[in-house]
Amino acid sequence: MPKVGILGCEATTRDMDCVMIGCFGNMRGRNGMFERYAEDDPPELVGIISCGGCPTAVGAERVWQKVKALREYGIEALHLTSCLVQVCPFTEEFIKAIRSEYPDLQIVEGTHPFHDVNAFKAGIKELTTQRAVTPQKMNDLVFKRIKVHTEKDEEENSG
Repeated sequence: MPKVGILGCEATTRDMDCVMIGCFGNMRGRNGMFERYAEDDPPELVGIISCGGCPTAVGAERVWQKVKALREYGIEALHLTSCLVQVCPFTEEFIKAIRSEYPDLQIVEGTHPFHDVNAFKAGIKELTTQRAVTPQKMNDLVFKRIKVHTEKDEEENSG
């Protein structure tokens, strides 16, 4: 069994209450980026950890400490959650920092596919700004009940 870890977006789990059901479901069903694992050799999820938050003065280099926590349990592959890959502006910096510390670790960009990447990004923007309806959480996006602020809403509210 290949030992895998998942690195998720801290803001998504902390602020949007994402329970990573899309990531886990696709791992169990070997869909999305988990298709790479053979039927007769399913992946073993060793653990999950968040990225540590958006880099500030310390930069993206601190992400290696997060990966170290998983690496100590023998992970062979690290899956970056699909939300981290799709919306995080620091993904490439994180990958560079991880590769410099763990050059032999397989880094997989993503966990599951999105049906509509642009709708997902609009939903994430709404969750972080909470302009249409408050509060909304990650489950609202997963269950397709997210309400997204539009320019039409602005016009109706200003007039």
